Amino acid sequence: MDFLDRWLHYIDTEEVIPLFQKLEIDYRVPKLTDVAWSTFPPVVIAIARDQNFSQLRYIDSEKELLDILNLLLRNDEKSRLRLVYTHTLDFAAGNKLLLDQKHLATILLDFLVEAIYLVPVYFQSQIWKTHKGSLEDALNFAAPMLLNQLVLSANTLHGFVRQPFQLVFRELKQMSLQRFSELAELISISVRSSETAMDLLLDIMEPETSRLLVGRPVAVRQFVKSVIGVALNHIDEASNARKSAPGSFKLALDGYRDGYTQVKCQLRIDSPVGQTLRTGDHVRLTATQGPLNAPVQSPYSMDAIVLAAEPGSATFKCLPNPPPYIEECAWNLTFCGPFVTSKTMFDAITAFYTERESCCRLYASLVGLPTADQIKLPSIRLPLTADSTLNRSQNQALEAAMHQSLVFLWGPPGTGKTHTIVAILISMLSAMPKARFLVTAPTHNAVDNILRRFILEHGPDVSGAIPLRVSNAVSLYWLLWFFQSIESSAHSVISWERFHRTSEISHATRWLEQR
Repeated sequence: MDFLDRWLHYIDTEEVIPLFQKLEIDYRVPKLTDVAWSTFPPVVIAIARDQNFSQLRYIDSEKELLDILNLLLRNDEKSRLRLVYTHTLDFAAGNKLLLDQKHLATILLDFLVEAIYLVPVYFQSQIWKTHKGSLEDALNFAAPMLLNQLVLSANTLHGFVRQPFQLVFRELKQMSLQRFSELAELISISVRSSETAMDLLLDIMEPETSRLLVGRPVAVRQFVKSVIGVALNHIDEASNARKSAPGSFKLALDGYRDGYTQVKCQLRIDSPVGQTLRTGDHVRLTATQGPLNAPVQSPYSMDAIVLAAEPGSATFKCLPNPPPYIEECAWNLTFCGPFVTSKTMFDAITAFYTERESCCRLYASLVGLPTADQIKLPSIRLPLTADSTLNRSQNQALEAAMHQSLVFLWGPPGTGKTHTIVAILISMLSAMPKARFLVTAPTHNAVDNILRRFILEHGPDVSGAIPLRVSNAVSLYWLLWFFQSIESSAHSVISWERFHRTSEISHATRWLEQR
């Protein structure tokens, strides 16, 4: 105790050290002052370093021009790059360059993918107006990449992204449903401002769909509304689900796949990040601090999708191209919610409206298109008894379900859809006691809500049916609770605390295997 008293006297034990510390790693971004100019030709030095733009008229090769543009691009000299790009277009329009005018127009169009903020400069230039007819194929090839890069730059350009996005969109002659859906999906993940996202989706994209999308007008309208609805829904979910993860970590490049860069990070085995992330989650990676040699520059931030997550490591798909210093600095992670459900809905809507009857035989009927080969649904009229616990509209839904082969029920939150679905199940079980019914939903939670309501209000003693919950380990606790509630004659509620113990997981697994 004497030694302990001495230790307490000399050691400040009130200092609190965080469990997961924030890494602060100094790093630098490329600057023109660090360039080894002796390795470049004099004309490149005169234009890029000395800003002697009159020297542009002496450039006689595509390589020299691209060397200048890429040099300024790599060193983040946006203002100087804009000046070089603008002067090049002006000199070309006045026939003051040695390069072929049409070939130069193609080169500068392709370069826009790397410097997307130059889109207005190019599409408002005389060179584009002169050669746009012959550059239609080049634009069709470059447009998807241009639109993607504009969307990924929206958080930097803010409201200024609207004009270039609209310029590119209006120059297009046609767009596939698949491409429209992919663009809306990218907006839903990467655009953080709800106002900007709605500008792009509703003010620019939607008005042009009747001109760009090929298909029956009624089907195109339904497709567009469905896709935009899913996009806006995820934007709202992501804004409400944002949660910063404790600690920070380093990222390492892990290959390039399907047009996106993959990065990987090593995590502490006890890190909550590795334990909470799931494949398909939407996350945001942000540098912990700005670069040392650019103090006014904001830390770089990019959205990503989790490709794999396990204790000790996680792999991400970066939506924008990562910066060159990605491995030299530390990164924070912000969780923006799962994207699996939204992604599934995007894919399902696109498949339904592009594959049509080959995807669903009821396509024409569901879309409301006239067809000679109308599918005749079997006539069904099950006995019906009005449910006193339902209101008028809910009883109408019950009647429709009992008298029709195919029924769509819609209602905003709080209108009693779950209660109505349970009432429909009970009525169908009464009419067809030996039949089996399959209840599915996009999320585990939706299925759990229906099954929980069914068990609590209309369990086996009332309906005579024993429910079966088919799922993975995520809902194993619910599954065990449901079955034990059914087995228990008193229908007692099992304490949730029991299922937070690791031993209960193996117990649940053995219990299910025995059945």
